[in-house]
Amino acid sequence: MGLNVYRIDTGIVGKIFGIIRQTELPVMSLQKCFGFSHGSIILSIVDLVSSDNHYVIKDQDELERFENPLNNSWIQKSQYYIRHPKKARERYLIEAEKFHEYIYREQISDIVSFLRGNLTLKHLTISSEEGIDFSAFANIPIEDLKVEGKADVKLKSKKELVINCPEGLKISEKRKEYIWINDFQDLLSVVDGFQGGEFRHTIEISNSFGMGLKEAKQIGVGTSWLRKCKFEIKFTC
Repeated sequence: MGLNVYRIDTGIVGKIFGIIRQTELPVMSLQKCFGFSHGSIILSIVDLVSSDNHYVIKDQDELERFENPLNNSWIQKSQYYIRHPKKARERYLIEAEKFHEYIYREQISDIVSFLRGNLTLKHLTISSEEGIDFSAFANIPIEDLKVEGKADVKLKSKKELVINCPEGLKISEKRKEYIWINDFQDLLSVVDGFQGGEFRHTIEISNSFGMGLKEAKQIGVGTSWLRKCKFEIKFTC
């Protein structure tokens, strides 16, 4: 699964880029904005030459097809954004330097929600075993991940995330749509055969999506996010 990378440039350089390479847009021209800068030219040349998955959003019509799930204001020309790799969220553009934090938090949220929706548990621990630990979530705190019902998420240490669930989920509270859970088939199989007692399972996540070190440095992604990571999930029920 590859990633599409975007910049926003509604000036002359962006419009020229859009003619040379058609922008990959969500399924859905027009406010004119002219601007010209040396920096924009350099970035556009680099994007064209270095990668065929780099695009420029060249006008307001194109920009309105996207949304920033972090609700941040759009930044023109110098800021790189990465498009969400899942079809269900193809309209999401996330700042490149925050992308992996957002995706990991989304994945862990799906896992927690799935476990709580299918098992009765009051205490769940997720521990970082290899790769990044939770201290890496500097822009998007991992403890702010989305959970349903009554639950308390705490970062016990930089390697341990604890979710306390004093009450089970009501049917109306259970998540009806998951974004990532089908990517964790080993976990689904283990949960399906779980008879109760102590549960321990290690998942491996690779969120490089084919991105190399050179591209990561170019667009502002910390290279540590490209490593494979292992997390242990444990609880008793």
